[in-house]
Amino acid sequence: MASSRKQDAVTMVADKDEGTTLFSAYPDLLTPAHISELTGFTVEYVRKLCREHKIPAVQVGCRQWFVPKPRFVEYVMGGDA
Repeated sequence: MASSRKQDAVTMVADKDEGTTLFSAYPDLLTPAHISELTGFTVEYVRKLCREHKIPAVQVGCRQWFVPKPRFVEYVMGGDA
């Protein structure tokens, strides 16, 4: 199921120029809320992907997750995370 969700996210930014424009409106460190906006996944699901190391995320403190934007773009475009 996660694979099909990742594929949906990849489809959103399949055109590299369009993807660059899409991501330029976001900060360098993405939160689960940002990723939720970009992918349509729920914030809870994004946090689960972070916990399971399926998204290249870093946890700060007990609850806050951050994903470096370049790593997320790589992940969405199908590169190794």
